[in-house]
Amino acid sequence: MVQSPVLLMLLTALVSWCAPVAAGQAAGAGADSGRTLTRAQVLDRLAHATEQTPADFSGANLSGLDLSGVDFKRANLTGARLVGTNCTHATMFAVTLNKAIAHDADFSHAVLDVAVMRGTDFERAKFRDASLYATILIGADLTDADLSGARIIGTFANAKLVRAKFVGTNFGADPGNQPMGVMFTNFTDADLSGADLTDANLRKASLVRANLTGANVAGADVTGADLAAAILTSIRGLDMLKGLDRAKNYQPSPPR
Repeated sequence: MVQSPVLLMLLTALVSWCAPVAAGQAAGAGADSGRTLTRAQVLDRLAHATEQTPADFSGANLSGLDLSGVDFKRANLTGARLVGTNCTHATMFAVTLNKAIAHDADFSHAVLDVAVMRGTDFERAKFRDASLYATILIGADLTDADLSGARIIGTFANAKLVRAKFVGTNFGADPGNQPMGVMFTNFTDADLSGADLTDANLRKASLVRANLTGANVAGADVTGADLAAAILTSIRGLDMLKGLDRAKNYQPSPPR
């Protein structure tokens, strides 16, 4: 199990809202087990939900719906289907999206702070300019996803980020916002092969054993980042990478 200050912080934060989620399920919302819902049904259920008794959409099919701007009030979306769903500008603070199927969904400009998304399928999903502060994306699949311009502090440990776009994405630790110790983005054992990290802020990020084969790092900043055992074969833009002399454990990959 990956252990780091950010994971400890996230686990601590989860304790405060896991109980309300369980209470909401016990109150009678119940899992939908594949039931297809309409936008009106989603909004009606959310209208009767609170942060203390969140709505339960676990297993529900919300694919293709326009849920832009919706406040999900910490809803449980475990195992839900959101294929092609429009969640732009939505408030998804502290939602649970574990094992959800959300490929081709659009979360641009959405707030996903403190969301838990373990093993979720986000292939080709969009998170442009979204906020993902203190998020858990362990084992998630973001192949070909677009997170350009997003603000992210969280863990992508063991995540699949093949060809994902992180153009101008801010993963950097914020010294002015460290309520529970140093927080940083964790890419330990993540697959970033072919990813576009142009101009990304990776200051103090953990890239331990991350696979960056063929990634574009032009203009990215890795000051203070941990590159221990990272795979840096065929990296593009290495000559324009910032802060490499101040990164930790940097070892150039041998020529192929």
